[in-house]
Amino acid sequence: MNELFGALKPIGLLEAVAAMPHPATLAELAASVGVPKPTMHRWLSALEAAGLLQRTLDGRRFELAGRASRLAFSILGNRPGGTLRHEILQRAVQEIGEACNLTVLDGTHVTYLDRVEAEWLLRISFKRGSKVPAYCSASGKLFLALMRPAKRDLLLGLISLERLTDNTITKKADLLKELADIRRNKYALDREEFLSGLVCLAVPVFQQKAQSRTCVAALAIQAPVTRMSPSNILTKLPVLQRAADALAVTLTEQPRTS
Repeated sequence: MNELFGALKPIGLLEAVAAMPHPATLAELAASVGVPKPTMHRWLSALEAAGLLQRTLDGRRFELAGRASRLAFSILGNRPGGTLRHEILQRAVQEIGEACNLTVLDGTHVTYLDRVEAEWLLRISFKRGSKVPAYCSASGKLFLALMRPAKRDLLLGLISLERLTDNTITKKADLLKELADIRRNKYALDREEFLSGLVCLAVPVFQQKAQSRTCVAALAIQAPVTRMSPSNILTKLPVLQRAADALAVTLTEQPRTS
C-alpha cells in the first residue's frame, strides 16, 4: 500500500503543472507541491520520459505534453457532468436551429468532445473525436488567440498554412491580425475557411485556474451559407455565450465531501 501511495504522488505534480498560469520551473513546482528539489527532479524526469510533461524551448520550464492532453480529453469526456453538458448543447441547438459542438485543443488541431446535430436534411456531419485544423477553424483560431504568445508562436511554427478553400488564411501576418481581433472580441468566425459553404462561430468556455481564467474548451455553431451568412450567424452570439457560461459551471471542481 505504501508503494502504491508513493507511486500516486506525482499525480499531484501533474495537477500543479495544469493549474499554473504559465510553464513552471523546477523550483516553482517544488515549492507548490512541497517536496525537496531532488525528489521533484526525479518526478519531472519520470513524467517527461512518460510523455506526460515536456520542457519549454529554453529547457528550464515544464508544461503538459501531448499524452497528458489526450488523457485530459478522455477524462473531460467521461467526467461527471457529461450528460448535463450534452443537454446544454441540445438546448442551444433548439434555440439556434443549427448544429453545436464542444471542442478542446489537441496539439495543432481541435478535437470534438461532443456534438449535437440540428434537424436539417442538409448538414455536414461530424462526430465525437473528429479533428479539424486549428488555423482555419473558428474554435481553433479562438484557442490560438487566447493562449500564451510563446505557446502560440511555437504552435504556428509547426503549422503549414495550407489552402483548403478560397477563403483559407495562408499568410502568417494575416492570421496574426485575425487572432488579435479574436483576442479582443472573445469570439471567432470561420468564413468558409475550412470547408466551402460552411460558416462557424465559436466562443470560449473558461475555467478559473489559479489567479486567471483559462480557455479550456470552445463552443461553436456551424451552418451552411445557404441558411446563414457570417453576419447573420453573429446574431446567435448571445445564445452561444450563455450556453458557454452554463458549460463552464459543469467544469468547475466540486468540493470533496468527507
